[in-house]
Amino acid sequence: MTSKQESKFGMYLATSGFCDANASFTTALPNFTANLTALKSTCTQLQGIAEQQKISKTGITANKNQLRRQLVVMAGDNARKLKAYGKFTNNQTLIGEIDFSESDFKKASDTALKDLAQIVYDRAQSNVASLASYGISTITQTALLAAINGYNATLAAPRIGITVTSQATKQLSALFATADGLLASMDAAVEIIRLTQINFYNGYKSARKIIRNAGAGLAVKGVVMDTITGAGLKGATVTLTPMVSPSLMKAASSPSANVKVTTHSKKTADKGGFRIKSLAEGTYEMTVSKVGYATQTLTVSVNDGEMTAVDVALEK
Repeated sequence: MTSKQESKFGMYLATSGFCDANASFTTALPNFTANLTALKSTCTQLQGIAEQQKISKTGITANKNQLRRQLVVMAGDNARKLKAYGKFTNNQTLIGEIDFSESDFKKASDTALKDLAQIVYDRAQSNVASLASYGISTITQTALLAAINGYNATLAAPRIGITVTSQATKQLSALFATADGLLASMDAAVEIIRLTQINFYNGYKSARKIIRNAGAGLAVKGVVMDTITGAGLKGATVTLTPMVSPSLMKAASSPSANVKVTTHSKKTADKGGFRIKSLAEGTYEMTVSKVGYATQTLTVSVNDGEMTAVDVALEK
């Protein structure tokens, strides 16, 4: 949830709780009980979707990194054993094909590591009947292949995580719209007893107030990543420029004009993350660029007090 949505969700819970505690005043109001029940059900759904949305992509990355380290060790060990076999059998072709150190595996990109490990597996598989005394067998081959396949499956996980987060965001928006509609009906019903139950009415209105959470100044955050590998890209430039009308833009470009169009730029951190604070409410053109990648341009809406999450994938 955004900070604004969290504040609104807190108001939903406060209103539901107040109404439950004062059911004697509301049971006779038309459709009030049905709307309150629906509101509480919507709150339960909101909470579930919010938890799904908060699933950390760092968890996905941590799992991938763990499998990567495992594969580096296994592939490096098998490569050493194969080189020993090649040396004692004077198989220079094999030695040349699997001449990889553990350092080579560590330094390899995500997809390159998978390919190098596959080469080691394939060359060992071709000679597995002769490798028992070197510590390579059908059992170790099965384990290495499982490590390769398991690691390969994680390479798409960050992109899947982004899709899940995007779906959760859309679901949240729909549920908040439903909750707002239910509250509007409840508000209309409460007006019936505005004068006859003044204390209840004032308490209801107090519960309906949205209290903004602290830290609402954060405007935009996100992650810039490689489209293929899903790895975060360090040093990408993220620029946000207010989208204004052509006439205003022309006026701003005039030397004598007092109109200013301010751009905001940030470089992404080690894992591709960025944050841009204190943006005025409005619509912005976001440009994301990095040497060696195609520049991405998209439109971002910033609302007062909200944190807008934007994940961008760049293609080489």
